[in-house]
Amino acid sequence: MSTGLWAPLGTPDYRRLWLGQTVSVIGDKIDQIALGILVFEATGSGLQMGIMLAISMLPAALFGMLAGAYVDRWDRRRTMIAADVVRAGLVLSVPFAIDVGLWLVYLIALAVATVSLFFEPAKLSLIPDLVGSERLMAANSLDSVSSSASELLGLAFAGGLVAAMGYRVAFFIDAATYLLSAVFILTIAYRTQPRERRGASWRDVLREATAGVRYIADEPVLRDLLVVYAAAMTGVAASVTFIYVLALDRFSAGAPGLASLDAAITVGLLVGSFAVARSELSRASRTLLFGLLVFAALFVVVAFAPSLVSLIPLFFLLGIANMYFYVPMAVIVQSVAAPEMRGRALAAKQVLSRALSVVGFVGAGFLVEQLGITESILIFSGIVAAAALVGFTRPHLRAA
Repeated sequence: MSTGLWAPLGTPDYRRLWLGQTVSVIGDKIDQIALGILVFEATGSGLQMGIMLAISMLPAALFGMLAGAYVDRWDRRRTMIAADVVRAGLVLSVPFAIDVGLWLVYLIALAVATVSLFFEPAKLSLIPDLVGSERLMAANSLDSVSSSASELLGLAFAGGLVAAMGYRVAFFIDAATYLLSAVFILTIAYRTQPRERRGASWRDVLREATAGVRYIADEPVLRDLLVVYAAAMTGVAASVTFIYVLALDRFSAGAPGLASLDAAITVGLLVGSFAVARSELSRASRTLLFGLLVFAALFVVVAFAPSLVSLIPLFFLLGIANMYFYVPMAVIVQSVAAPEMRGRALAAKQVLSRALSVVGFVGAGFLVEQLGITESILIFSGIVAAAALVGFTRPHLRAA
């Protein structure tokens, strides 16, 4: 059986899932650029930028394990279709909500993030069933390749689209891509066998979510992996806030500058996705930990970059480093977690990483206003490096 990067596309159901997500990510990137510019133009505040980014993480921190329990109960294909349709409706309402007030845009962003809690664990839980263990590293890498390539296409349109037609059009496009994704997923033939075909009380779901937490706590590899990854995500999330501050504030480069930095890191993500696909599954944990160390070192250099142009190659390298811990993380969870616990294990990844991402987003914005951009970047770079070093001290994780 071929296990190269493109091999999973030989599976019709995975190919349908891949096509849907490729289209959807294009719209998401256009939406992201438009929303970031909208908030900065309305507030001019780095802290508000951090709050805007943090809003998308709050639902995972609060409800992620409950969503994971439902994902393990439901048919994963139907879960993704429903999530896409609901998100399309929510995103479509953003242009009208802007006229009411920024607070309503934040509320809709919160709702979109809540619905997404069901989509992502369902997708990642379904991938092993569609491609098998031999193609798992390739499938996750290809998923990242398509996301990065789609983001580049989105970026190619984002700056000019927002400048020429306004940010409202961006949200209409994003809604359309969600609906197209739902159509592709609808054609997937594979069906999971849900453990419960009927509804369950909230007590049953809460009990299963609690069982998922206990399962992770008792599984050394998952426990150590999630703790290290979550701590590292504090610094990685902060880097997103820094991108906005660097482009829009320090170098006053506006939408084109923001798009150029985003494009640089996205090209890096694309290259990194191809590269990490060649990594061995047996060395996934060490790949992850070294990826975090390299990411931290590169961001130290970013802190002292003298111009926007000098940042572009650095963000390209940061994108590559990002894939060397993102893809192995998903592969380890998919491989170690029992199939009936996979949704909850992947949801736990979201809960921990996104809860601390909130700290990173808001903390970065706060520190920038209190200490300055250079000092703030150095602090969060240290957090990422410390998380990786702790990971190297955990024997179960090193051996995973």
